[in-house]
Amino acid sequence: MFLSFLRYLLCRPSNYAHYDSLDTIDTPAWPTVSLPPAPSPISRLPTELLDLIIAYVDSTTLAACSLVCARWVAPSRARIFPRLSISLFNAHRFSVLFTEPSRVTFVSHVREIELDDSITGDFWTSQVLPKYLRQFPRLHTLKLLGNVPLCLPSGFDVITRLEFTSRVRLPSWGVVTRDELAEFIASSFPRLEELKLTQEHAVYVNFRDSVASLTPPPPNLWRVELDNVQLLPWLASGTPAPPIQFLRLDISRVDTLKALECLRHLSPSLRELELILSDIEVGAAFLHHSYIPPLPHLTSLALQAHHTHAIQNLLTLLPTCSSSSLTTLSLAFAIPYLDDDDGAFLLPTTSPHHNTLGSNTITTTTPLPFPTLDHALTSLPLLTLFTPAKVLVSPAGWRSRLNQRAPLPLEARMPLCCARGLFPGSRSGGGIRGGGVRCGGGEGSEMGGERSRPPSRAAAGSPRLRHLTELGELCAL
Repeated sequence: MFLSFLRYLLCRPSNYAHYDSLDTIDTPAWPTVSLPPAPSPISRLPTELLDLIIAYVDSTTLAACSLVCARWVAPSRARIFPRLSISLFNAHRFSVLFTEPSRVTFVSHVREIELDDSITGDFWTSQVLPKYLRQFPRLHTLKLLGNVPLCLPSGFDVITRLEFTSRVRLPSWGVVTRDELAEFIASSFPRLEELKLTQEHAVYVNFRDSVASLTPPPPNLWRVELDNVQLLPWLASGTPAPPIQFLRLDISRVDTLKALECLRHLSPSLRELELILSDIEVGAAFLHHSYIPPLPHLTSLALQAHHTHAIQNLLTLLPTCSSSSLTTLSLAFAIPYLDDDDGAFLLPTTSPHHNTLGSNTITTTTPLPFPTLDHALTSLPLLTLFTPAKVLVSPAGWRSRLNQRAPLPLEARMPLCCARGLFPGSRSGGGIRGGGVRCGGGEGSEMGGERSRPPSRAAAGSPRLRHLTELGELCAL
């Protein structure tokens, strides 16, 4: 500020003509002094510090800063243009950017392109967009929203990560067969390494069986996330099977559990497995049949199941894993959003009871087998981390997905695991976790108190207030 004031005094107009609008005064020019511009504080910042500041600034602020200071331009582009979202409304403007003689300066920073469902099946996607894909040297991810397009041109063969989100709700609106989806993926993305299939209405969308021969999956596929397990047989049909190391499966129908038997073809390379059995019927059916083949090389196992079957489902999975390789475990108790049962951590069992009026079935409650799980986990010699959680899931058929997750303190219920230091933030043999929960039972333990109950719908009247109340109770655990 002082330098600016000094420059104002020394660099004032050299004559009175500045104040003489009629040019009636003729005065000789005065000598002036020229000073270099004052150094900007930004120009003196180290490059590492500038990059750190940019990492914590949102894209809107970065765009404004890059217009003010030239030093912000180059490092900001990498964070302003990593993803392009194209729809039917901005596709033409996107094409204009590449019209000669204009020069696009952000193409080297684009890593992901998202195509909205309004343009996925349009002529522009199949004929216009491929002309520009070769100009994005770092492009590797494609996100498709909506229905499966019939085909994509060869320009998309640079894609190594595909995320497909189906928004179809009713089968009559465009159900695709398993073969159609497999052919689309295999023919359009031969270099695919990561695949993620999300169905916002998985209860309505299901791939029909087909007798046609399946096209082999991409040979370099190593990470797969599926909301529809019926695509799993196609992944295992390759000869040899793709080297899938990470597999996440969300199973919402009982009749699709049989597809899990195909895991035997993927077991040589599989290292991480995540199963979601949030539906109570799926969890119950999983207990009555051995669907999972032996997985000798599995190092990480994550399970999300209905709270009444979560522990039993995990105990069923443990024999399929090798105790000499399993190092991390995660168990999430799924609580339905509209669950009114205040005893969510009690496993309901039914026993017949006869009286003079006839035969009735009375539901009794039995505590969840935490001691059995405690002993089973401590018998795994290489296990180093066990992460329990509580997940508030939306009912089947809802458009939005809640899936709000909160840590679940089980140190009081599982003292052996606590003493061994398997819980996050715990110390082996110390008996104290970062949250202050003491190992061992007791009247004052959190799990025995009122806060261990699941969210209750009766907490509030309106749906919005009820959701916030239940979510607050969930996060309080």
